[in-house]
Amino acid sequence: MGEVMPATTKATGANGATKAVYYNMDGTPFDEIAPLVGNRRIIVASNRGPVEFYQHATGRLTTRRGSGGVVTALAALAQNLPITWIAATMSAADREAFPDANTPARTVRLGRQPLRVRYVNVPQDVYTLHYDRISNELLWFLQHYLWDTANTPNFTEEYYHAWEQGYRQVNYAIAQAIVDEALASAPQTPAGRRRPNDGSDVIILLQDYHLYLAPRFIRERLPRATIQQFVHIPWPSVRYWQFLPERFLIEIMEGVAANDVLGFQTPLDARNFLSCCHALLPGSRIDVDQGRLIRRRHKLLARAYPITIDADEVQKTLRSAAGRAGAHEIAELAQDEQPVIVRVDRLEPTKNIVRGLLAYEELLRHHPELHGQVQHLVFLVPSRQSLDTYQKYDKAVRRHIRRINRHYGTPGWKPIQAFFENNRARALAAMRRADVLLVNPIMDGMNLVAKEGAIANDRDGVIILSRTAGAFQEMKQAVLAVTPTDIEETADQLYEAIVMSSAERRHLAALAREIVERSSLTRWIHDQVADAARVHGTPTTSPHHTLSRAG
Repeated sequence: MGEVMPATTKATGANGATKAVYYNMDGTPFDEIAPLVGNRRIIVASNRGPVEFYQHATGRLTTRRGSGGVVTALAALAQNLPITWIAATMSAADREAFPDANTPARTVRLGRQPLRVRYVNVPQDVYTLHYDRISNELLWFLQHYLWDTANTPNFTEEYYHAWEQGYRQVNYAIAQAIVDEALASAPQTPAGRRRPNDGSDVIILLQDYHLYLAPRFIRERLPRATIQQFVHIPWPSVRYWQFLPERFLIEIMEGVAANDVLGFQTPLDARNFLSCCHALLPGSRIDVDQGRLIRRRHKLLARAYPITIDADEVQKTLRSAAGRAGAHEIAELAQDEQPVIVRVDRLEPTKNIVRGLLAYEELLRHHPELHGQVQHLVFLVPSRQSLDTYQKYDKAVRRHIRRINRHYGTPGWKPIQAFFENNRARALAAMRRADVLLVNPIMDGMNLVAKEGAIANDRDGVIILSRTAGAFQEMKQAVLAVTPTDIEETADQLYEAIVMSSAERRHLAALAREIVERSSLTRWIHDQVADAARVHGTPTTSPHHTLSRAG
């Protein structure tokens, strides 16, 4: 097969729906997913489902679409293939729709697209241990290199209880629901007799770090199932993983090693995973160049599938009534002749907001000529406020904003305008207006704000991006790079972005947009499903996935 063109076209199917179609460089159609999948069923599993149930004013139980790129990508996949999506209940209405763990799947609509969903109702205290205590407080911080290891964490009985009675229990419940769905309609022989189901007729797509133990549970019941998992956050080096209790670490590694395909945001993450296997799983044979792990005659393919954004959705939101209202509000805050620095983030420690504020303060200290002439618009979405660490970080961010405004502000100028809200349309409108977009996370699996900014902006805005963000690997030629802990460098790059020539700004902005437009969410999910579908077929090597040898 020839090299795949990065662009897509849209074709109209028999039902009137549009779908993305890829073409090779020689003009021939790229393999579509359906022929590769054949008669195998697809089961998706994630912590959060694609829809949220709620009570309509009439009292009827109905749904609204969940947010995020994964939902968008899999909705496109569902246009061509029947999918069952399994997740945990989140709200009271979710639990009403699925009163217990054995409640069967039901069909909902994702926009116009029908989709079967099955939510697993686990006790609230069990889910809290799984989600808050282990997934967020432990794994999220570890995988973003955020531990203050001289002081925290300290693994006592409390963590072991949360692991065994929370994380392991929810993983098992989700895995059991997947097995139940796979066994619900076992394949039949040509004579019509039902034959034992070993999982060979299903492809299972698991999402993220909440479900590290599920693949092993599934594999024990469905030995020939095709299991693919995508890890949306960074995968640290083995020495950092080893701060976890050995029991937790080995269970994680045994769990994810049971996959057939394991997807990461960057090649470095995939290499780190293979190094962990070499160090922690005896008898492992790895091929870094091919991204292969062989252990106990089981083969795993570790590859990078960098996630991207739905560029059409960004533009649609900007053109919407909410987007136009947001643009009007931003115009009232920022004069056309004034440089505008924008940041859009979840309000959490990984996003490095405090250091970004300190860098802006350094900019004002070193360049008094910018006083009254520059605006910093900050859009922060509250996140995981049940966690004490997040509450403290929230307070620190607000405290620094107040201090900087008090010290540098004048009656006619407020250096920082901050919005603590979840208003995507207004945030995108700010990114469109931005002269500088500051994206300086400590560590990110990808970071889609940088990609959204490249698509949304219409002023040749300059993107400042941390070298430790996954997106930097793709966008480094089109951004100004910063080390997230280097406040002085960040301040210098803010100034460089403000005074940069119009020609250089145009060049960087055009390059950033071109880089983002090379890929699509449809392509992202297509590549993963295609690799998963080929597990029991003819092995293939995709050039754009090949891992280079570390070092």
